[in-house]
Amino acid sequence: MQFRVKDDGTGVHVSLDGQLNFAANEDFQSLLTQLGGLKGRKVTFEMSGLSHIDSVGLGLLYIAREDLAENGSSISLANPRDNVLRMLELTEAHKTFEIKR
Repeated sequence: MQFRVKDDGTGVHVSLDGQLNFAANEDFQSLLTQLGGLKGRKVTFEMSGLSHIDSVGLGLLYIAREDLAENGSSISLANPRDNVLRMLELTEAHKTFEIKR
């Protein structure tokens, strides 16, 4: 997985590319460290470049949500591909995360 972080002043946009799975754990932890200083911000994970997500990847999103909430920030997911959206719906993650299409 690769990621890019962009802060446009109104919010923080994180573009995710590749696969969000166990192999992405180290990169994702690096991302969370980078986002750890945010306070009271809206963070959008752009998921159009994400080709696959598994249960570990979902767990990483939940960890991100909890970590960011500790500093008053919120998370939303944007533009997931159909297969990723299906995984979010099957696991009912769509009830936890705001998903923008």
